[in-house]
Amino acid sequence: MADLITEAVKLLQANQAKKAEDLMTPYYPANVNNSQFMHFYGLAASHSGDYPSGIERVKKAIALNPRVAEYHHNLAAIYRLVGEFDLSEQHYLTALSLKPDYAEAYFNYSAARKFTIDDPLVSQIEQQLSRPDLSDEDRCFLGFAAGKIYNDIKDYDKAFAAYETGNQFRHSEFSIDQFRKEIDRLISVFSAELIQQLSPLGISSEVPVFIVGMPRTGTTLVEQILSSHPEIHGAGELPDISSIAGTLKKYATTDTDFPECINNLPQNVFAGMGDAYLSRLRSFDDAAIRIIDKMPANFLYLGLIAILFPKAKVIHCQRHPLDTCLSCFFQRFRRGHEYSFNLTDLGLYYREYQRIMQHWQRILPAAPFELHYSELVANQEEKTRALVDYLGVSWDDQCLNFQENDRPVTTASNWQVRRPMNQSGLDRWKNYDEYLGSLREALDFTE
Repeated sequence: MADLITEAVKLLQANQAKKAEDLMTPYYPANVNNSQFMHFYGLAASHSGDYPSGIERVKKAIALNPRVAEYHHNLAAIYRLVGEFDLSEQHYLTALSLKPDYAEAYFNYSAARKFTIDDPLVSQIEQQLSRPDLSDEDRCFLGFAAGKIYNDIKDYDKAFAAYETGNQFRHSEFSIDQFRKEIDRLISVFSAELIQQLSPLGISSEVPVFIVGMPRTGTTLVEQILSSHPEIHGAGELPDISSIAGTLKKYATTDTDFPECINNLPQNVFAGMGDAYLSRLRSFDDAAIRIIDKMPANFLYLGLIAILFPKAKVIHCQRHPLDTCLSCFFQRFRRGHEYSFNLTDLGLYYREYQRIMQHWQRILPAAPFELHYSELVANQEEKTRALVDYLGVSWDDQCLNFQENDRPVTTASNWQVRRPMNQSGLDRWKNYDEYLGSLREALDFTE
């Protein structure tokens, strides 16, 4: 049994939750009273999108062994995804009471609610940060947790210092030179002429909608708004387009990587990849008129998307550059985003993102819908109506009440998007401007 659970955990860590669940299912009848089995079986279900089964199984694990902090922590995380914030808080606090040095639980709990200066968690997290025996990972978790809590109570000096600690102990490495070369290659390969030549080989479906941009620019909010429409489904952040780009070289007639291989592919590859991706979207909803993929980094692949889906709609979310970069710096991404843990890297990455977006705007047959976060906040109904009209569906008032949408939200913004539209995310950088010199220099930003 230990070997089975070890293999299931490896699959979960590799983002292969369905395989983990399939592996464990034959052993379920013999392990209904095994708390460890039920815990991981529940995680496999929830990571596969079956949240009710995930909750039921982890609750069973807790009933069998109520004093395991990890069980409560992971149940809290599932409740948070589905918007059950009171239950989520209850189990986070139980996890911390069982394991007061549980750094990851402090981190996840900090993102689940807003804190006040008299909250006992403020002193608790300070005590934890002062421990000399912390691992780098725990110091990273606690730094981001303390940063969020200090920001909530408006102690911005302490908040920034804590976030710096969190980022420092993430030990991330990023090469701006390598990223610049990737952008150079995309610009060199994808031209208006190439897209015009190859787009007839894609598929004409209008179902796919892509929300792109830098992280922390309102992409989750826009998906939440649009998926409140009964004819639009939000599928979350899908890795599929990046995977397609990575596998195209296998079909090329020459030994070239993406994007250069795009020039050496059999004609049927484009429709084949498009059909496979559309089938993937349909696995989320087989009736929706539009299905959203809100992977922000798909901004790198808009040329490929224009070939695979010439009729697809693209929404480009933007936010003040300093707010965008600072919000990324304040976010401990679970994986990837290595550029985000250093302000100079962030600014330089942002400029490359701007460079490739300017290229797409010049050469794409249909320019993306440009949406600025501040304009959406200031003119919610006007901008929402424009978005719905752009997608070619009829208006529905539910789009204005997006906070009532009970769909699971798996990104870091899942607490914020269940609140009505507000201005709390605007001009946040002004609270930290004295610390942003290196970011401003990297951005070449003088406002």
